[in-house]
Amino acid sequence: MDKSKFRQVIIDQQELFKRTEDLIDRDISLNLKGNEIVIISGIRRCGKSSLLKLISKKVDGKKIYLNFDDIRLTDFNKDNFEDVQSIAIELLGKGNITYFLDEIQNIQHWERWVNNLYAEDIKVFITGSNSNLLSSEISTYLTGRNKVISLFPFSFNEYLRLKGIELSKHMTSAEISMVFKHFKDYMDTGGFPLVLKNEDLQLSKQYFEDILNKDILNRYQIKQIKKTKDLLLYLFSNVGKPYSYSTLKQVTGIKSLSTIKNYIDYFRNVFLLYTLERFDYSVAKQKVSSSKPYSGDNSFLNTIAFNFTENKGKRLENLVFLHLLRKEKEVYYHLDKKECDFVVKEGLKITQAIQVCLDLSNPETRKREIEGLQNAMSKYKLKQGLILTMEQEETIKAKGISIKPVWKWLLD
Repeated sequence: MDKSKFRQVIIDQQELFKRTEDLIDRDISLNLKGNEIVIISGIRRCGKSSLLKLISKKVDGKKIYLNFDDIRLTDFNKDNFEDVQSIAIELLGKGNITYFLDEIQNIQHWERWVNNLYAEDIKVFITGSNSNLLSSEISTYLTGRNKVISLFPFSFNEYLRLKGIELSKHMTSAEISMVFKHFKDYMDTGGFPLVLKNEDLQLSKQYFEDILNKDILNRYQIKQIKKTKDLLLYLFSNVGKPYSYSTLKQVTGIKSLSTIKNYIDYFRNVFLLYTLERFDYSVAKQKVSSSKPYSGDNSFLNTIAFNFTENKGKRLENLVFLHLLRKEKEVYYHLDKKECDFVVKEGLKITQAIQVCLDLSNPETRKREIEGLQNAMSKYKLKQGLILTMEQEETIKAKGISIKPVWKWLLD
């Protein structure tokens, strides 16, 4: 890429980066000390660029920003890496400069250049929408030099912050009703910042198409476009349900088992989809058990998935799963004599069992959910268990079970 054109792109991008209006603080612990390379990874449009701006406000000194998702950088080549540093000095002068590099996965050999910056004692913040940023090869290359921040779409707490709602310690009935109404909206619309700011759920569908086309079909040069999309739609439409590869072969028409596995890996790489494994103390048994799919944002369950009926229960479950990931929990599902939606592992032990149910009013449903939770509690020797619901709240002391609305749990 011609250096003069590249310089103009960088100048234009600095002006955009300085605009910090309407930014919402994120619930992320940031330690800006040290010279580690900070990698911010997450699905497209979840607010990574905005987080870079928030970080930049807390960083003193000279700063340079570069967004590699800019179409004008299509012709960027390895020689332009040197141009970045020379242009930065031209614009800012010599001295310590902090680098903010957005969507860097679009550029080949970026990790070698960033490693060189680190060697020169230059502080670097990076964002990327592809979990390959964290591949074993790159992690090995940057061993001991990088710190990873996983960013998700807005949490419920961040959603309320966007809406300008401040919670009091002791809420009135009117305040509880208001928060609950917002929670129902959040469960349906998900947490993409612009979807919420613009109150435009259809943006979610556009995001889906962009991620599918740019980050999956084009990047991996997939020819089976319809079958790939059918696979993803099927998984979105069956959130929280174990899938078998034989079923996936049948519903998509993709004949190769390895191809299906590769496609699911691609979905996971760009955070469109997560898969949850069954917990077993035997890793071999764990690997052969069926996995459960979960969507990268609840909005996709509204705009993309086939909803023959409005399945609020699965939307609630998806919300809980994403929040557990947001809290950096190692999560599995439990299946023995009974089933429990989530068990949380810390170190070598299962420390928490969680069941998610929209409504426990039906006696059969209540019995099933409690027995599933008790089975997990007994298996892992837990004294307490949790059932998360839409509205119900109670304590079953004799069984060590707490029943709590999801919205309260999200705000804890």
